[in-house]
This record gives sequence, structure tokens and C-alpha cells, in this order.
Amino acid sequence: MARELLVELAKCKISVVTDLVHALDGDRSASPYDWAATVHQELGQNDGNAKGLTALASYYLSHLVIAFRNPGGKRTPQESIHPTPNPKHIEEITSLLESATICQSQSALRDLIFLRDGSHCPVSNYPFFGKDRVIRPRCAHIIPFSAHSKTHTHHAIEVFTGQMVKAEFIQRFINHPSNAINIGLSAHESMEKTLAWGIEARLVDHRWKYRFREVRPANVSATIPLKDGDEIEFGKGTGGDLIGLPDPQICHLHLAVARVFAASGAAEVFDKYLEDDEDYMTQVPVYFGGPFVDDDELMRRIEALVT
Repeated sequence: MARELLVELAKCKISVVTDLVHALDGDRSASPYDWAATVHQELGQNDGNAKGLTALASYYLSHLVIAFRNPGGKRTPQESIHPTPNPKHIEEITSLLESATICQSQSALRDLIFLRDGSHCPVSNYPFFGKDRVIRPRCAHIIPFSAHSKTHTHHAIEVFTGQMVKAEFIQRFINHPSNAINIGLSAHESMEKTLAWGIEARLVDHRWKYRFREVRPANVSATIPLKDGDEIEFGKGTGGDLIGLPDPQICHLHLAVARVFAASGAAEVFDKYLEDDEDYMTQVPVYFGGPFVDDDELMRRIEALVT
């Protein structure tokens, strides 16, 4: 991504910027804060050609941020009432994995996560089954399920992660326990629709430890009592040692996109989009970033809000 940015900066046709780009290409130790301020100042004062930068930003906004923000594609079927427990057994893990990864069964994936993490939401600790204070479970994909067929999103992820997460990896693990957690409905909404929080993984004593990370504190679900940095415990179910925990690279990708979404100012624009579009959204069976929303139309409407 740094290489792409330098290429577009060199096209701005401002000698100071071009010289700086060539210097940065040979010396990556320069502080981003220093050269970014210089580039911004020169672009503003000398009528630089920033079309390439705008196109680059638009590409990653469309195919990375929007793809994570509220994607189209399969979702785990939700019951109209709280589900009756139908516990699976450890002996069924192999067949469930085959159903989830090969047949793309969402219910099989959800059952695998129940076996791995147990019957309580890992971020709110409310139970999914029982009679008292029960919440409805949602099987949340950390990298959205819809990303498995989006080649532009694959490319954006590969560049954004420096090839650490590749298209083959996404397609292989998109409907695998490594890319999923069972959480309550409101926690899922704040994770997916507002990118308000994410998961950080750290290797401690040869084991992965997971931390809750706030990105947009005001948008974190009220059902989540965790504070920034608190531990999230996975693997507490009967099959916890046999089923893969959330993959650290996947967790960090989601967290990084959420942080870019907030830091760039895009979050406020998208919130405004939804506020202005509330009546429209209730009249048609589509949703923000969904498969029936044309990308060009979506970008035009977002640009209209900004301007």
C-alpha cells in the first residue's frame, strides 16, 4: 500500500512532492508525520493533481472499508424465537467442519462455535440458552462472508496486509471457526454495522490471548461490559481444544479496518448516510453496502454528503 501511495504521489506534478517521493523510496526511516504534512501543504498551495490519490482512496473505501462495514452475502439463519438447545457432540466436529467449509453451512459453523466457546456470549457473558436473561446468538464472521467472492476485496486485503492475508487464505477460511464467533445480536450489530470494536491477539507463554479493543466507544453495544484491553476468553466449550480459535491475522485485519474507518472520518459520513436514508431503507429490501446497491450510486451519494 505504501508503494501504491508513493506512485500516485509522484504523479502530482509538484517538484517538491516528487523529490520527496524519490527520497522516501530510498529511505523508509523518514517520519510519516513529517512528510505527510509537507505533501498536504504543497498539494494545497500549488494546485497539485491529486486525482490519482482520490481514485486510490476511493478504491480502498469501496473494496475494503465498505466491504467490512455492512456487507451483502449469506448470514446465519436466525430463529424467530430463542433457539432450543440441540447440543452437538465432539464426535461430530469432523462432519460439522466439512459442512461449514465445503458446503458453506452457516448452522454447522454456529454449532462448531458453540462447541468451541460454550453457550455464553464471550463479550457480554449472557447465556444463549435457558430461561433467564437469555440473548439471541448471532454467528459473526470476522472477515465478512461476502468477501469470499469479491476479487477486488481480495486484492485490497492483500495490499493492505502486505500479502500477510491472501485471497487463497480468505477463500479457505471464510466459513471456518477461525473466522467466526457467536455473540449476542446487539454486540454483533456494533461489531459489523458500526465497526465500533475489534479483537487484538497476543502470544503469551505460547498461547494466544485475546483483548477487547474499543474503536468507537460511543457505538459499542450497551450489553458489552468489557473495557478497552479486557480479555476475551475463547475455547471454553467442550470442544475448545479441538476447534481452531479466531485467527490472529483475521482479528487484526478487522481491527485495522475499523480503526481506519474511524480515523479517516468515514464513520461519521456513513452514519449521516444512514440517518438521511432511513425512510428509503425501510421501503426496499436492501441495506448499506448490500448486493443490490450499485457501487457507483453508493459513492455518488456519499460524495454528496461530504460536499
